[in-house]
Amino acid sequence: MGRMKEFEIMVSEDIKGKGSQADKDYLRLSENWQTWKESLIVIIETVSAKIENLEAEIQKLRSAYPDFDTDPAASYEESRGKAARFRFHAEKRLAEVDRLIRLGEEPNEDDKLVYFLRDAIITHKRIKEEHWESITDTDQALWKTIEGKWSF
Repeated sequence: MGRMKEFEIMVSEDIKGKGSQADKDYLRLSENWQTWKESLIVIIETVSAKIENLEAEIQKLRSAYPDFDTDPAASYEESRGKAARFRFHAEKRLAEVDRLIRLGEEPNEDDKLVYFLRDAIITHKRIKEEHWESITDTDQALWKTIEGKWSF
């Protein structure tokens, strides 16, 4: 197995929360940040393609069997949900490594919460827009907090 593939497996285990503390520490060494970022991008692109394929399959099954009492695509829908959650956590890690690269150091504990909440708001906005969900005034006010504006 290639060195990059082994690193991607380590990154994937970290995303799932199953990596050892030694692996977590290794990923967060400054000399590994760029490789960590590249691995996360590959993982996110791969999972995004999987989600697109699952969504197409779900649509196809539901169109082919509209009269079923139960959802003919239920297992695909469950897989899509798991993949979307995994992608969310991978994007969270990508935001973390981007911050590390940008700041050149690990943020302090107070800043970690700020960055976490900022990333959650950005992800919320992206999901709402990607799925064409209705956007409320509360959503708009939440998104403006990223710019430092209070609109509630």
